Amino acid sequence: MAKIIIDYVIPDRIVREEMGNRKMPLPPMSISLLRAMTPPSLRGYDLIARCHDEHTMGPYDVRAQKPDIVAVSALTTAARRAYAILTEARETLSWQSRRVRSLIGGIHATALPLEAIHYADGVVRGETPPVLLEAALEWCIEQIEEDGSERRVFEHAPNARMETLERRPIPDRSWYDPKRYLLPNTLQTSVGCPFDCSFCSVTYEYGMKQRHTDYEDLEKEIAQLPRRLTAIIDDNFLPNPRGEHAKRVCQMLRHHRIPWVTELTALTLFRNWRELVPLFSRSCCVGIYMGIESITAKLAKSTSLQNYIDLIRCIHDHGMGVLGAFVFGVHDNEGPGVFEETVEWARKAKLDYAQFSINTPEPGARDYEHAVRNNLITDWNWEHYDAEHPVRRFANITQEQMYQGLRNAYKWFYGPSSLKERMLGQFSDFLKGSSMCEDSSEFWWKRLKTMALHTSVGLYLRGTANGYSRRGNVEAYQAGIDPEPNPLVLEQFGPGSPEGQYDARARMRELRGELSRRTAQILKGRFPLTITGLQGQGPAISPSPSALPSE
Repeated sequence: MAKIIIDYVIPDRIVREEMGNRKMPLPPMSISLLRAMTPPSLRGYDLIARCHDEHTMGPYDVRAQKPDIVAVSALTTAARRAYAILTEARETLSWQSRRVRSLIGGIHATALPLEAIHYADGVVRGETPPVLLEAALEWCIEQIEEDGSERRVFEHAPNARMETLERRPIPDRSWYDPKRYLLPNTLQTSVGCPFDCSFCSVTYEYGMKQRHTDYEDLEKEIAQLPRRLTAIIDDNFLPNPRGEHAKRVCQMLRHHRIPWVTELTALTLFRNWRELVPLFSRSCCVGIYMGIESITAKLAKSTSLQNYIDLIRCIHDHGMGVLGAFVFGVHDNEGPGVFEETVEWARKAKLDYAQFSINTPEPGARDYEHAVRNNLITDWNWEHYDAEHPVRRFANITQEQMYQGLRNAYKWFYGPSSLKERMLGQFSDFLKGSSMCEDSSEFWWKRLKTMALHTSVGLYLRGTANGYSRRGNVEAYQAGIDPEPNPLVLEQFGPGSPEGQYDARARMRELRGELSRRTAQILKGRFPLTITGLQGQGPAISPSPSALPSE
């Protein structure tokens, strides 16, 4: 039987900082899932799926690899590199001497399909279950057979009333070298988050309701994981204080003795900490990533600063570490003093680790549409949309202050005096015992071990933070700014375009069938659209436009 070669690619940035021997944090889940979902055969062809992560495997060369189809999954920071790969693919012949066909997916293409389809043959929007992947691949093969020139957008209509995700195979992790990643084990148990933060694109892409993986499938996947530290990469592992899903997953992880870390919302954990914190610890949880975001602004998922401090101590008493995440610029009242004020609070709270970010209007987030429509964007270089570069105006902080303030925050928090203060403070709390967590005494040995671990990691991160701060060259950053507005983005939000394109509530109404889908409006009827999952039927295919726009 003839074969079709498909390359799934994760692009890196075009301009990347020198990494040296440092490892990447996590392997990409997206192409591991795509590889597993690729059918063995289609339209009489054997399908051969290959994977390439540029972060660890170096630049992908489509001319050398000569696939039949190249499918790119890109974040916003890698969009320029993704488009370079797609442009080269259009000028490349496959191993069968036919033009390479291209697909692009991921959050950036989902949010900005008019830009993405300018470079790719096909754009895959939103989550990609097996039925949507098969529809996109079958269309690519048809285009190869017919030497077609059509461009098309693909989208799935998941049932938003369902509690579970549509069933999918266990991700195929065999393609990557675990030694190249700090945490080679990743696990996705659910998607969706109810909080709809204005700076986050998660709720728009996956909805406000948590939908979990089928528990039978999840049990099989966990059983196959090596018994080493695993990162649960859910959008929000604990969207509500009852935590039924989290409890179910904890049982599986404890049964298979898998140590794990996860991301969750402090507010929901605080509302049920007496039950959930001990449960997490007993089920091999090592650490928790909490989005604190701001100590000056009140968000929908915020609790009081004292509640944060109490919760952090309770987590420590149960032998787990805490990484607190902060975002600068979420409130117009913030001034240049917010950097030092935030670090001082993080030291007082005795956080083990901290992540500092600049409020960046990411495509897919409501802040991005607001910034575009109100002329707040000052930098259109996608590589700067990494939450480390100011790409928009702020009310009371200059962009130079924001850029340098972020780097100072890392230097101050991970400095020797801060590490000493935080670790000695934790040890003092340990000796005094806890008044909040009555059952924490059984975790004393785990607590001592984690304090030793976090101290040693903190010493390592001190050098990393200092190096990061020294690389903060304002002049070099300014030289990379692209001040020219992106015409393809302006077209998507220009006259006649639908308002509130990233409104998560409207998106949920779309998914429930209460509101007409706006993808066709965004595309302005210029490109055909395939939607799978409507009323449980196969692909619904719109007619092709009579003429495509010229290049």
